Amino acid sequence: MLKFDISNVKGSERTLLKMIIEKQNWIDCGEQHSKAKIVWNQRKKDKCSKFSMDRPRLQICNKIKGVGIVSSKASTKQCLSSFGMFYPEINQIYPETYIYPEDRNLLYSKNLNQFIAKPSNGSEGKGIFFPNSMNDLIKKAGLEKMVIQKYIDNPMLIDNKKFDLRFYILIQKLNPYICYLNKEGLVRICVDAYEKANKNQFAHLTNYAINCESTNYVPCSTDFMNDNQSNKQSFQAFRQSLQKQGQDDQVIFQNIENLIAQFMKAIYPFLLYHSKSEKPEQSQNFCIIGLDILLNKQGQPFILEMNSAPSLQITQFKNSKEEISPFDFYVKELVVTDAILISTQQKEWKDTSYKLLSDEYQLVNNAVLELLNLFWYCGKGMKTLSLSQFCKISNFSGMLNENLQGVEYQLLFCKFQVQRIDFYQFLELIIGVQKRMNIQLHNLLEMIRV
Repeated sequence: MLKFDISNVKGSERTLLKMIIEKQNWIDCGEQHSKAKIVWNQRKKDKCSKFSMDRPRLQICNKIKGVGIVSSKASTKQCLSSFGMFYPEINQIYPETYIYPEDRNLLYSKNLNQFIAKPSNGSEGKGIFFPNSMNDLIKKAGLEKMVIQKYIDNPMLIDNKKFDLRFYILIQKLNPYICYLNKEGLVRICVDAYEKANKNQFAHLTNYAINCESTNYVPCSTDFMNDNQSNKQSFQAFRQSLQKQGQDDQVIFQNIENLIAQFMKAIYPFLLYHSKSEKPEQSQNFCIIGLDILLNKQGQPFILEMNSAPSLQITQFKNSKEEISPFDFYVKELVVTDAILISTQQKEWKDTSYKLLSDEYQLVNNAVLELLNLFWYCGKGMKTLSLSQFCKISNFSGMLNENLQGVEYQLLFCKFQVQRIDFYQFLELIIGVQKRMNIQLHNLLEMIRV
């Protein structure tokens, strides 16, 4: 019988967990933290509670190291850009994106009327705006880091309204890399009809936190599986709407599944890098992430953002009163229960989630793994490399190769000397050397192989 520590959880997420625990005949350990098998954390931190960290062999938690870092909008963009050359197929899954102020010079050449600005660590639609010029962006963004993303201004509509889709993915473990996609999710529909030129937030931003403030917001009814009139709908109701519009819902969902698989594949090297500092016992940890998907008019899906701590809120406002939403409870109970049963390998698990990825050797480019190992060796598990650590590369057999040393070793050496660099910058340097030497990456790696 599973035992839980949910002492870190508050609000309706705590209510959800308590209802699940009671329904499954599991045990809430209350203040007896050390007796829990699963420690549930609510916040976006990349570590378990102190109780789990003290007893890692006995406890697992719902957080995997690195997931919270890569989920920030800026980090997601950087991750996809860095690994794009190794996995070319991922270059089409994410809208054209820049980071402000880092990419400020690049943005001067862009027509910012075609972009949307989002705080890198924002949520619930807060701080989002449509810049009309570079000066407007500078004025409104101030010193805050912003993600500037090409706006998809030809979205697929339902009843002339814009919508997005929230999918839930379980990362069961990293080694081997096993991910599950839940069959249910959320369709979030704007309150007002979409007009390209009118940047009314109720017509362009699908966030629940924004749209529920409108007097025209329609909460989901108790018949949520067939309710296609509310502003939050089930996938089943959404499929019915697609069919009525003459769309092939099976093709659309298969394309979305392929897109999500490519995304999870793209972030795996990053997660591998961060997981190297974990103790072996912590590899039991699991994680639920949320992915927000937008379809364009042609039905092509794009990933808008990733959330490492998707909301498990189960309440909604109806007639100005907060109450439990039967639909939110249905979806989130399914997501959380599946995650727990799959991750603890319980026999009671039913086929409401299915494997998305399950073989790490087919997922990671060998060159990426070698670069990860090289960077990790030099930094001894640190996130950055110092000059002295980099100098260890010179001890690798083949590093003193005349071609490499004569042409580019000094360049690498000097760049490492100027500043401590992270793994992304390390990738850029290695790729820069490879291009300047005009050789294949695997040949360069032969020269600096650990």
